[in-house]
Amino acid sequence: MPNSNEMPALMAMMQMLSSRWVSQPLYVAAQLSIADLLKDGPKPIDELANATGTHARSLYRLLRALASVGIFAEGEDGRFELTPLANCLQTNVDGSVAAMAIMFAQEWHSRPWEHLLESVKTGKTAFELVYGKKAFEYLAENPEAGKIFDNAMTGITATHNIAIVAAYDFSSISKLADIAGGHGSLIAAILNANPKMEGILFDQPHVIAGAVPLLESQGVADRCKLIAGNFFESVPAGCDAYIMKSIIHDWDDEQALAILKNCRKAMTRKNSKLLLVEVVIPAANEASMGKLIDLEMLVMAGGRERTEAEYRTLLGAAGFELTKIIPTESPVSLVEAMPI
Repeated sequence: MPNSNEMPALMAMMQMLSSRWVSQPLYVAAQLSIADLLKDGPKPIDELANATGTHARSLYRLLRALASVGIFAEGEDGRFELTPLANCLQTNVDGSVAAMAIMFAQEWHSRPWEHLLESVKTGKTAFELVYGKKAFEYLAENPEAGKIFDNAMTGITATHNIAIVAAYDFSSISKLADIAGGHGSLIAAILNANPKMEGILFDQPHVIAGAVPLLESQGVADRCKLIAGNFFESVPAGCDAYIMKSIIHDWDDEQALAILKNCRKAMTRKNSKLLLVEVVIPAANEASMGKLIDLEMLVMAGGRERTEAEYRTLLGAAGFELTKIIPTESPVSLVEAMPI
């Protein structure tokens, strides 16, 4: 039996081991849109059960469990209400994690994690071991899975965008290219904060096709040119700066280097800048979400998160000098580099 001095460590370890007991109920709450149902105020369990088509007593047990860890709260009258944590499960709020909670529970995401041991033994991506193809290939072939993934990325990106715009001074940049920028939420946020700037959104043809509604809704479509292409072949030339958000971490060093070299070739203007928006791994035992995200890359994508020293080496090999790293209030930082 553990002695009293060992109990705190034991209980902390038990919380970690039982984390699925929280993440799976979170998925169910997100799938049932419980937070959206509570946005206008507390509701009794019977009303929530009727609205969601669930068994009232079982739904109560689920919400009671989540309330015990600060997600929702049960009042003395038995009604449930939102908490700051539960607010993040609403679907139409900045920083919503509802889609992320749903994604983490999908079989195509959870099965590869069951093969983490094989990845650790072999260095191979668990997703490819399970499905025989890369994750992005699978998502392209399975539209419903791709939609879930896109929704999850969109939700977390909104929070990152706010932090990026607040942390970095873009005022000296007249023309900015967002490489592999998806539907353009980041370039739209930067353009809105810098009304004199012009932008280029560069991505694959099928991705670019979906960017127009977002850019129009943000009022920046007239200042953002859409260009389709493949960053392993080339990127648009002649911009003041090039930004890539959560791109380099998707790839191993060889593939990342190919992308960075194409960015270097495209830089024809004096004092051009490269901005990588990535998680930067801190040294030694310092706590970092990035160290856990790095395992996600090992399991799912085959890429990796990197330290400052690793970024410096990678950028140097591509013809850049790392000039500074700017933290944001989110987990990502801006890694600024200039051509050598």
